[in-house]
Amino acid sequence: MRTSVLNSIPVKPKVPAIVIFVNGFRLAFPVENVIREIRRDDQVVSYDVNDYWGDIDDKFQTRLGDQFSFYADGDAPAITAKNALGFEARKQHGRKAGFSLISQINQINRSPIKDRAGRKMIWGENGDLDLYDPKTIPIDIVCHSMGFAYALGMAEILQESGYNPERIYALAPENPGAGAIPGFISESAQYGSGPDDPWYQQDWIAPQERIPGVDATIYIPPSVPKGPYASHSVANYGWIFNIRRGIQGYVKPRGVN
Repeated sequence: MRTSVLNSIPVKPKVPAIVIFVNGFRLAFPVENVIREIRRDDQVVSYDVNDYWGDIDDKFQTRLGDQFSFYADGDAPAITAKNALGFEARKQHGRKAGFSLISQINQINRSPIKDRAGRKMIWGENGDLDLYDPKTIPIDIVCHSMGFAYALGMAEILQESGYNPERIYALAPENPGAGAIPGFISESAQYGSGPDDPWYQQDWIAPQERIPGVDATIYIPPSVPKGPYASHSVANYGWIFNIRRGIQGYVKPRGVN
């Protein structure tokens, strides 16, 4: 229980949780994409610097109730998409991003700045991370396309470092059969085009197969735009939040962790 500076009324903090959004391939000229790969630093940030997610990140955060959010860039050259070497490379980059996230969390937690307004000017809502032991906070990961392999690398490092990655939500994952949901993940779901969709409604950018070890596979419903690109575009995945409680693929709000 903490006290509001303005009115001295005790305020119970929100249930703490972290969500990480890992984007996939970002459109670019071929040479530009290669240059981005050479210059990548795998740094995690606290906002959608690439303007990738539209409102999908807001929808996830509102539904989950996650208090803290971070963003990682799983982009890679398209030539690496459908092969094992590219998948493993993205996973290794994700491990670096995992260390970046841990570094940022520690920086926020150990900062000598204790004024709440000052902290929020620097880190936004993430400034309140110092109210908790970060290793006890559950972590959700939402990934799209190439971000799937990257997300697996992040999850590995977080778990190996004593943190608590708990859920993975994979939207139209790229090369999904090349990875697997780790055993320490307690809940996972994969969303994308289904095997019964005709060829012209399939995801041609990231052909879908079931992720090994995933808890649930949920297919794009008939009422949603489908096609070689439409079935892959992250902008078309708002339908996830129309899934009702008790139905496979429902994104559960956090109650008491």
